[in-house]
Amino acid sequence: MTQAPTTQRQHARYPVRISCELTISGQTQHAETKNLSTGGAAIVFTRPLTVGEVVTVGFFLTQDGIEDPNRSPFECAASIRWMKPAGDHAYEAGLQFLSPSAEQRQLLEDFLKQAA
Repeated sequence: MTQAPTTQRQHARYPVRISCELTISGQTQHAETKNLSTGGAAIVFTRPLTVGEVVTVGFFLTQDGIEDPNRSPFECAASIRWMKPAGDHAYEAGLQFLSPSAEQRQLLEDFLKQAA
């Protein structure tokens, strides 16, 4: 499921693919993570996003595709940092999590330790 983290950035990124939801202007749409860190995520999405746009991202931190009923979903505001086409009718975008709580950050750290 995962490989070693990419360490060229402020936060190590892990190649984790999980389903997520973006809420944009009150509408929820599905996406998939390409990689994940405690500071943000790269996602694959079906429509272009605007750099600087703020969205809400939500996902369950699953292990082998199975949701842990004892683990709360991660939900946080995020800023679109970059966007590029990724094939026919697909786009990749970089999200920076905006002010995640200490609990949310710990949730991500625990998940990424298990995924490594």
